[in-house]
Amino acid sequence: MINAVSFLGNITYNINRQTSFGNKTKPMENDCFIRTTGAQNSSQNDFIQWAEATNFFPQKLSEVMKNEDNILGKGFSNTVYKIPGNEEYVLRVSNSSDLNFDDLSDYSLEDTEDKNLDGNYGQCVAKIKSSDYRKPEIFVLKKQKGITNGNPPSSVIFFENGTLKPGELPYEARERKEHYAKCLQILADMPQESYDELVHNLSYLGEAGYRFDYYNPNNFLLDEEGGKINIIDLEKTQKGSKNDLGNALWALSNISYLPTFMSKHDNSPMPEEESNKAFENTMTVIDKYTKAMKNNGEKYSPDGYEFFQLMNSLPMSFYLRSMNIEEKRQKMVDMGVMD
Repeated sequence: MINAVSFLGNITYNINRQTSFGNKTKPMENDCFIRTTGAQNSSQNDFIQWAEATNFFPQKLSEVMKNEDNILGKGFSNTVYKIPGNEEYVLRVSNSSDLNFDDLSDYSLEDTEDKNLDGNYGQCVAKIKSSDYRKPEIFVLKKQKGITNGNPPSSVIFFENGTLKPGELPYEARERKEHYAKCLQILADMPQESYDELVHNLSYLGEAGYRFDYYNPNNFLLDEEGGKINIIDLEKTQKGSKNDLGNALWALSNISYLPTFMSKHDNSPMPEEESNKAFENTMTVIDKYTKAMKNNGEKYSPDGYEFFQLMNSLPMSFYLRSMNIEEKRQKMVDMGVMD
């Protein structure tokens, strides 16, 4: 059994908040997508059968894409649309594309579902593509449940010159801090079984040939009602691969946002009680995830860059009762979750 550090009293700390545009971001809307999958030949595809039976394609697709009320979320790279009358799938199109939704006459529906992949991870099951390779593709994805976890990286809301994109909130905005704290509380309240399932799924996806994009904390969706930590944003890779489970914990905990949340030197400082609660919840997330690693017989890799940042964080230092990185690693070894 892995025991988390007891949280007693107030935590005192002195975090120097860096004033750079890298410390700003805004939670994305539900971005349920996977970058790409290989085409599969099959006579069975639930979405294609539904689309043909309801005349969704090609008759109704254009109307759906032209109606902004159908937009579920718009992230850095893609926009996701709901499909009226179908709660099982969503549509995704690249933000960089110039798609004429009025004329989809040269588009066809192609089955891309990986029939060997068991479960829902927001994966692509079909794509709608033009005979003209220069025109953008529309991807059909399995719909996931939950709110976006934490805050995305700065590249989502900033231009390359460091200026904030129109309509985006500053990184230290109260709304972002409240969303971050809410996500940590949901995660802390999740049962151990939710973490066990998450680690299992990440391992399974690697073996099945899918790499999870851990660079964005938003790529986890938190289904509080269902008690699920859902995964989105995969890319196809070689079967038998391994997802870096330590880097995934870095994303799940959204540890890079903690210094901003706890800072007392911006325009929206959080009360001491809420700062301490976020710190405590972060340790709970680390503990439950680490227990899930042990329950699944998995090991943290010491080579993950993001995991190294997490290992050097204050919550991890409190959890492992050490500020020394080598002592922390040895304690992980003693727990049976690192070689």
